[in-house]
Amino acid sequence: MAAGDIHTVPRGDRWANVFEDGERLIVIAGTKETAARMGRELARLRGVRHIVHERDDLTADAARSHDLIHG
Repeated sequence: MAAGDIHTVPRGDRWANVFEDGERLIVIAGTKETAARMGRELARLRGVRHIVHERDDLTADAARSHDLIHG
């Protein structure tokens, strides 16, 4: 498994793709399907795994709590 896997996680009423370290937000999408499609393609290009979380997944909550958003 390569470092920097991409996770699709819930963020409020939207979905986000974040790097495995949880500190770098990649993109936010309106639907889980859109975010998952983007996350899958990014993971393919980077040669890493793509993990899709569910809304009630505790791992997603932990990853989300460490995200940093810079506007």
